Amino acid sequence: MKISFVLGHELPFPPEKGGGVNSLLAGLCKALATLGHEVTAYSPMVPGRPDRELRDGVRHVRVKGAERRPRNLANVVAGIPYALRVARAVEPCDVLSGHLWHGFFFSRFPRARVVTHTIHRDPKKFLLLFSLLDRIYTGSDAVTADAGRVVPRLAAKCRTIYNAVDFTDYPEPPPRSRDGQVRFIFVGRFSADKGLETFIPAFCDAAARNPDIRFKAVGPMTAQGGGDATLVARMRTLVTERGLTDRVEFAQPIYDRAALDEVIRDADVVVLPSIGGETLNMSILECMRLGRALLISDLPANAPLTADGETGFFARTGDSADWTARILELAQDPDRLDRFGVAAYRYGRERFSCERIAAEYVNDFAAMLAAKSA
Repeated sequence: MKISFVLGHELPFPPEKGGGVNSLLAGLCKALATLGHEVTAYSPMVPGRPDRELRDGVRHVRVKGAERRPRNLANVVAGIPYALRVARAVEPCDVLSGHLWHGFFFSRFPRARVVTHTIHRDPKKFLLLFSLLDRIYTGSDAVTADAGRVVPRLAAKCRTIYNAVDFTDYPEPPPRSRDGQVRFIFVGRFSADKGLETFIPAFCDAAARNPDIRFKAVGPMTAQGGGDATLVARMRTLVTERGLTDRVEFAQPIYDRAALDEVIRDADVVVLPSIGGETLNMSILECMRLGRALLISDLPANAPLTADGETGFFARTGDSADWTARILELAQDPDRLDRFGVAAYRYGRERFSCERIAAEYVNDFAAMLAAKSA
């Protein structure tokens, strides 16, 4: 079948740096092409890249985009001209898969037999604009249920298909250093919804009882990258007051995938203390490829990410004391950390590989196309 992906107006595709959603879609496009489908990706122009090219079996068509704006409303408005240019450029296809705010522009799009939209963050009333599309995809059952509550008329059109990650270059998890220290790492935006205001005080409390633990947060810290500089300043002050500046590090985002993987390899536990805003977190999926134990908030949308007690632990969302207890529990047993890491790698590969998730999409696309033909 002919499958077209429409990307947002802000980031290059395939991604050169960052962008969990674009990394997900790059892997899916490649997997769908490997399965024998004709895949075309529409994305913004990038200096140094051709407007049209064939890459990894995927045909790329690029039109003029726009710079990302830090405020959502301004960003939506900035992307309107791009969405209209893409609408003019899209060629006839069986399925059009939208991954931009303006996907509702493609409602009843005459050049696509089936039109879908994917929710990459928590559902909002804005979804009402997507009522005429054939399918709304989400990354977890919890978000599917939320979408049905936010816009009840869309409940029948919503379906969960997990986010995916490319394991092609990760044949096995690398071993931990086992040097006596236990290193915790967070990879993502330094923002309120990520729950770092719960985790960092919890870590400080745990560090007062265990001298061998370390923590590193890697990711955007300013509004331009989706971070919160005020929150960063508060957490730095807390860490300084607790005398832990040598054991807690706030690092700028690392956009080179290989370099970021090296930093994750140096860690023992990957944390996600989010308190909201998740569908299915891409940074955790990407970290699974490196086989590290997981410590994740029990936010319903996070439920598919780990098998509690097998690949790591859940901690109660927003409960600093519970996070402290879990941090200390993980730090006391190096052998269990090794088992958790290997299990996390296998769990991720079995449930979230691009090949598996691409096949799920193909089955659903085929069912919708058959229904249209009936």
